[in-house]
Amino acid sequence: MRIQVAVLGLICLFFLASCTKNEDVTLIRFDQQLFASKSPDKIQTLLNRYPNIAQLYFNANGAGNDTSVVRELTNRVNNPALTEFDQQIEDKFGDMADLRTQLAQAFTTIKKNFPDFRTPKVATMVTGFMGPDLVVTDSLIIIGIDYFAGPKAKYRPQGPEYPQYILRRYDKDYIVPAIVFAISDKYNATNRQDQTMLADMVYYGKGYVFTATMLPSVPDSLVIGYSDKQLTQTFNAQDVVWAHFIDNQLLYQTNPAIKQRYLNERPFTAEIGQACPGAIGRWVGWRIVGRYNDTHSGGSIADLMRNADARQIFEQSGYKGQKE
Repeated sequence: MRIQVAVLGLICLFFLASCTKNEDVTLIRFDQQLFASKSPDKIQTLLNRYPNIAQLYFNANGAGNDTSVVRELTNRVNNPALTEFDQQIEDKFGDMADLRTQLAQAFTTIKKNFPDFRTPKVATMVTGFMGPDLVVTDSLIIIGIDYFAGPKAKYRPQGPEYPQYILRRYDKDYIVPAIVFAISDKYNATNRQDQTMLADMVYYGKGYVFTATMLPSVPDSLVIGYSDKQLTQTFNAQDVVWAHFIDNQLLYQTNPAIKQRYLNERPFTAEIGQACPGAIGRWVGWRIVGRYNDTHSGGSIADLMRNADARQIFEQSGYKGQKE
């Protein structure tokens, strides 16, 4: 009996040691409070209660005293169509338990690898696209969840900056990967003197490796924003993509206009072919950094992010368009 108790005690100790308590995430449902505040006075009080949220999202110091902001928000929360849209968003996101859990797990892993990380507060916002989709700072993250209501939503962001290939990513599952990628910038050391395309490619590659490391169960498609089909086709044709980069001497190109063709968001990379997704340079950067990280498994993600030598990462990766 004494042996059984001892064994049970060891099992319990092992279980406790293997469990890591997730970071607590403070989630402020600003959207709910906003739509519960129908009068100008109540909206002004709400904005003054959360001055940091008001300043960051509406880009106005003392937003509670900004009569134009208060007036516009009052009109919007009393608009029946927007109220219906807000209810649709409520139905999609529910109590935010899954979003809170994903963020808590991601923040816990970031904290484990970067001890100086401090868990930011998170606020959700619905204004009918009055502000940005996402704001990420060290202390506060604001999610415009109206942007991420999905393809069946009553309203979608409008304008030339929202083509279909961008709109496809405005769905719930993309929120946390986008936040984690934004956080990666703080730890992504770069050599500002290096203006080559390779440096930019490696910057994105490090950000994607960081994101995938902090969110190990998230599909690559959500990390980079390509569809599953695009990922498969690009992976299978990477020798062709790589040959294009080498034949056209793109890696050490510093011309901004040329770099944009391969690094900026586009429906496809016309220079390679219509089946080649836009921002293909970012994907190639991910392949380079991924191979480097795999062959330097003794290093940590913190070591990788501290390495600002893009050329060294490329050369030591051994990447030449191979699929393995």
